[in-house]
Amino acid sequence: MVRSLGYYLKEEMDKTTSEELSPILTPISEPIKGKFPERYKLHQYWSRKPWYVVRQYIEHFTNEGDTILDPFVGSGVTACEALITRRKIIALDLNPIATLITKITCLSPIDLNKIRDTFKKIEKDIYREVNSLYETKCPVCNKKAMIINAIWKKSDISSLFFSCEFCRSKKLKEADNKDKEKVREIEGKEIPFWYPKDIRLPKDADVKTLDLLFTKRNLISLSVLYNEIQHFEESEIKEIMKLVFSSLLVRTSKLIFINRYRLNKGVNPAGVWGEKRFWVPDEYVENNVLYYFKERLSKIIKAKKETNSLLGNYFKEGNTFKISTQSATNLSNIPSNSIDYCFTDPPYGGSVQYFDLSTLWNAWLQFDVDFANEIIVKNESVTRYKEMLTKAFHEIYRVLKPDKFMSVTFHSSNISIWNALISACQDAGFELVNIVPQTPIKRTHNQIELKGTVKTDLIATFKKPRQKFVFQQGEGIINIRDIVLTEAISLLQKEKVATTAEIYDIVILKWINIAYRNPKIPKSVKISLNDIAERLRRNDKFERFSEPDFDYKGEQREMIKWRLKNANTIKSSI
Repeated sequence: MVRSLGYYLKEEMDKTTSEELSPILTPISEPIKGKFPERYKLHQYWSRKPWYVVRQYIEHFTNEGDTILDPFVGSGVTACEALITRRKIIALDLNPIATLITKITCLSPIDLNKIRDTFKKIEKDIYREVNSLYETKCPVCNKKAMIINAIWKKSDISSLFFSCEFCRSKKLKEADNKDKEKVREIEGKEIPFWYPKDIRLPKDADVKTLDLLFTKRNLISLSVLYNEIQHFEESEIKEIMKLVFSSLLVRTSKLIFINRYRLNKGVNPAGVWGEKRFWVPDEYVENNVLYYFKERLSKIIKAKKETNSLLGNYFKEGNTFKISTQSATNLSNIPSNSIDYCFTDPPYGGSVQYFDLSTLWNAWLQFDVDFANEIIVKNESVTRYKEMLTKAFHEIYRVLKPDKFMSVTFHSSNISIWNALISACQDAGFELVNIVPQTPIKRTHNQIELKGTVKTDLIATFKKPRQKFVFQQGEGIINIRDIVLTEAISLLQKEKVATTAEIYDIVILKWINIAYRNPKIPKSVKISLNDIAERLRRNDKFERFSEPDFDYKGEQREMIKWRLKNANTIKSSI
C-alpha cells in the first residue's frame, strides 16, 4: 500500500508532539485571483513571498494589535501585510536597500499630488540637459524625435526605438551615421555630478566596476537626476524619490537583454535583468533615463494609492511600524518574550548573493553596507553560515512569547543548507509543528527548472514551548533510497508525471520530519536533485522523458520529467 505525503506528515507529527497544537495550516494550492498588488511593484528584489500566503499565516497565528517580527524583511511583504491586517510590525534587515523598500512600501498616507508636483519640478529642471542626449532624427518627418531604447551589439549602437511628437511615429529604425556620431560625442563628455566611480563588483560579474554597467549617456543622465534628488530638503519626499531612482538603475543599465519576441514585432524591445549576477549580454538595450524615471514614478503613484486605501492612518513609525537596518543575530533592542509571532524568510545559503547584487543600488544611494555580518554562504563554506543562522534563531526564540509560533520560508537543493536551518532551530529549542510546500505567486527564472532547480518554497512552522523542546532519538539511520522510491511512486500515481524538482520537494518534506527528531542529523545523507535523478534512472519502475518549455528569454529548452512505466503493476507489488 502506497501512503500519501499527507499521511506521512501526520504520522511524523503524531510521533513528535505530545500535546494538541494550533491547527496545522495546509498549502494554498491556487493563487488568489486578481492582479499582483501594485504595492509590491515598487522595486525589484529577490524571493518575494506570495502576499496572500503571508497574510493567511498572519491572520491564523495572531490577533489584531499583536506584534509580529520579521528579522529578514527583504522587500517588506510581511511588514505591509501585518499593517493591512492591523497588527504591529518590527521589521529588520541588514541590507539598507531592503529597509528602504520596506519603509516606502508601508508608508501611509502619502500626498500623491505632492509626488506628482515633485516629479514635474525634477523634469522641468533637468529636461533640456538630459533629453538632448537622446535626440535622433525621425525617418518619417525628418524632425527631432526621442530615443526610448537603443540596441547595442557589444560596443556599437545598431538600432533605435524612437518616439516622434510631430508625426506620432513610434517604431524601430537603424542607427544612422548621425546617431553614431552623437554617441562618439557623448563619450567625450565629462560626467557633471557625483556617481559611484570605481566601485568593485563581484568576481562573477562581466565587468570589473559598477560604472561600467552603464553607457556614458546613461551615466551622465543618472548623475544629473541623482544630483537633483539630493537637493530636496523634505526627508519623506527625498526618500521616495531615492527609491524611485534606485528602481530605475537596473532598467537603465547594460543588464537588459533584447526581448526577441518584442523586437520582431517592432515594439519596445527591452527585456529584464534575469540573472543572479551582473551579466552583460553581447546585445543589450540602453533605456532612456528620464523616460523610464517617469514610467517608474507611475508605479509608485499606483502603489501608494493602494496603500493609502488599505492602511489609512494605521502606519505610525515607532509605534505600529518599527524598522531598523541591523543583523538578526543581535536583537538586544527587543525585549524578551514580547513578540506574538514571527514570519520570516532567511537567506537560502548562497543561492542569492543579496549584498553583492545590491551593490548596484546601495552604492548609488551611498549606503554603508555591513558585508561582514551578512548571513550567507561564500566560497562553498557552510560553517560560518550555520553559526550565524544559529545566533539569529536563538535571538528569535528569546524575544518570542512562550507557546507562540514562528514560520520560516525556506528551500535549497543543498542538503548542508537544510542541515544548518534544522540544527539552528533545534539548538534554539524550537519544536517543529509542520512543514508544507507552497507554490510561489509566479515561477522565478530558475524555477522553470530547465536546469533542475527546486520549484516550490517550503514553509516550516515552529513553536516556542514553555520548556525547551527535548529531542527524542528517532530511527537513527535515514534510508534515503527508500524515501525517494516511496515518495516518487506516491506522487507519480497521483499526478501521473512530475519533474525531478517536484519529487525532490516531497522527499525533503519527509526527510525533515524524520531528521528534526534526531539531535544529530546524519551529515552523510545526500538528497540533491542530481542524486534523485540518478536513483530514478537506475530503477526500472520509472521512465524518463522530456517536454519542450520556454525560458524567460523566450528560448525553447527541454524539461526533463518522470512517469511510472506501469502504474498498476507497481501498485499491486507494494
